[in-house]
Amino acid sequence: MAWWLKGGIEIMGRVTPSFRQLYHTQIRELRKHFQNTLLDSNHREAFNLLLKEAWQPEGHALGNARIPAILDIMNLMANVHIMKEVAALRRKVKELEELKKHSL
Repeated sequence: MAWWLKGGIEIMGRVTPSFRQLYHTQIRELRKHFQNTLLDSNHREAFNLLLKEAWQPEGHALGNARIPAILDIMNLMANVHIMKEVAALRRKVKELEELKKHSL
């Protein structure tokens, strides 16, 4: 255990913050300094969707990734989520093309 000096008071605590602490700090910073400065409300909503659909559900995978920068891990997960969505859209397009082909 390490002793820290916080506000003039010695406390015993963890030297390295946990992934969860770093993650929540990063989210707070992104909301404050990035999302809140986006001019386009659709971009702000897209950020919320990343948080809700990509980052939060896969928090365990983010925490287990051995990538040192939290934002890099979050970007990787966002790309994985986007690829999942693209694949679903491709399947839909293929289904619609098949329906169109059979209706002609």
